[in-house]
Amino acid sequence: MAENIITIDLLRHGAVDAEGWAFRGSTDLPLSEAGWQQMRSVAASFEPFDQIATSPLQRCRLFANELNKKQQTRLMTLHDMREMDFGDWENRSFDEIETEYGTLLRQFWQSPVGIQPPGGEEFDDFSQRVIHCWQRWIESDCGNHRLLVAHGGVIRVLLAHLLDMPIAALWRLHLPYASWSRVSLCEGHQPRLLFMNREPTCAD
Repeated sequence: MAENIITIDLLRHGAVDAEGWAFRGSTDLPLSEAGWQQMRSVAASFEPFDQIATSPLQRCRLFANELNKKQQTRLMTLHDMREMDFGDWENRSFDEIETEYGTLLRQFWQSPVGIQPPGGEEFDDFSQRVIHCWQRWIESDCGNHRLLVAHGGVIRVLLAHLLDMPIAALWRLHLPYASWSRVSLCEGHQPRLLFMNREPTCAD
């Protein structure tokens, strides 16, 4: 039965080249030097993959391209694995958003279900496109050990979906930059979370 098991590693991108904490969902920011170091550090522990898939945003895609050149495997860009579009909240600090949209922001932190930032993507639409993309990908013939390089929101949605968690509890999942999680899927069995939130080790 081992051949029917699909193991998927989920890697959040590293730190981006920007200052402070803000919503940067659809903004196509590059990784910072520290972000590249984080990603390369965790990748040092990777085994060969049958396929590497990535969000189209460069903070994921450029690292996936680099890793693919080393592993010489199959690379796929999954456009629906991009981060949520936060509309008018993009690139604004949480304090600034709180001042203008305090009630809506607090609702979003309590539960994102049904929330749509002004000018942005409704969370329910975001979560459904991610889950639908996931279903198509895992049903494709892409090998039994795969890597997905994606975003914090995307990986949280996937973990909540696989573990049958309520989406309202999404923010309880802590996912630092460059954190690494692994799930296994076997037909006829529930998905299993093998490990979560494994961070890169710092070089001496």
